[in-house]
Amino acid sequence: MTDTRAPRPTDLVALVTFDDEVRENLAVTREHLTEPPSAARPLSAAIDQWLHLGRRTWISLAGREIRGIATARDLSARHAWQIDALIDAEGSEGGRAIIGDLLRQASMAAAEAEVTHLVLRTPEGSPAQEDAPRAGFRPVVLERLWMGRLTPPAPSAEAAVREATPADTNAMFHVYSRSWPVEARQALAMTLDEWTALQEHRWIERGSVVVAEQAGQVVAFARTSRTGQFTLTVTPGAAAAADALLGAVAARLEEADRHLALVPASGVEEEAALRRAGLEPERTFALFCKRIARPVREEAYARAGVPITG
Repeated sequence: MTDTRAPRPTDLVALVTFDDEVRENLAVTREHLTEPPSAARPLSAAIDQWLHLGRRTWISLAGREIRGIATARDLSARHAWQIDALIDAEGSEGGRAIIGDLLRQASMAAAEAEVTHLVLRTPEGSPAQEDAPRAGFRPVVLERLWMGRLTPPAPSAEAAVREATPADTNAMFHVYSRSWPVEARQALAMTLDEWTALQEHRWIERGSVVVAEQAGQVVAFARTSRTGQFTLTVTPGAAAAADALLGAVAARLEEADRHLALVPASGVEEEAALRRAGLEPERTFALFCKRIARPVREEAYARAGVPITG
């Protein structure tokens, strides 16, 4: 019989044993995009949970043997979590059931913690891609990883690039809203507060966001990391701004050994710009999000007609 639950201190021996073996991690975060698909360290995650350090852990047990483990962490806000480890020890139909149980257990914990969004990224074709919808996760987009060395075309005088300021947040949200399909935004983030809460910031440094403007309007933006990774979001039709932005990104990341960008496979403008700049497509990932029901107190406010701020 299999039991799926949060770990207890009495599971310490089993966690140590599990920690010593390498298994594929089906949950991928941005800072681990290019790492081999090895398992995270469940023992440290469990200790973080016991010490209230912001990590959550769930294990699947058969007797005293751990068959699977999942961990989650906060995104930009405490009411948004990302699953950063999802491991089954079986790699079989039994393991497939374990993945579903772990995702359901994470969803139940998120609901109890009044979390509104639970995000999962997994390699395309992985068992988790098939099992996530069965656990209530909605597909957001397929994301493609582009890699190489940026050699963008000469920038056009039509676009100006500068470092972003806090005042640009709303403009960048509108770029996202114009560039992502409505179905993806419905699954992930439809409002500025939701979009802000779901940003992955651990892989970037402070002051690492740049925007491109045309006619005084922000039409594209990028986030960068000294490791060579960056994001790219472009308003449809703003090809000149995309090229100018990639020129600025290339200058910022000149010392990196390679450059890599993860963008939605539906992002025609982004992918065309990356190809023009010399990058090539590599791996593809499936992004999922589970929206948890609003907390009870918010439902009460809604019935009373009281506006709720983020």
